[in-house]
Amino acid sequence: MIGFALGYVLGTRAGEDGYKEMMGALRTITSSGELKELAGTAVGMLADLLKQGTSGLGDGAESKLRRIA
Repeated sequence: MIGFALGYVLGTRAGEDGYKEMMGALRTITSSGELKELAGTAVGMLADLLKQGTSGLGDGAESKLRRIA
């Protein structure tokens, strides 16, 4: 996010062409397979952490979490 903000500021100073170039780079990054894989891994790790944390909730933990979500 810091890199994006910095790029935005620099892009606006570079004018319309700089802005278009920056937005093209952002689209390339967000559509990359590496980013999607990283996001999938992060979601999987978060799910594992939630499962570990819910073990202390006792029976019905899954339904309790569904109500929260």
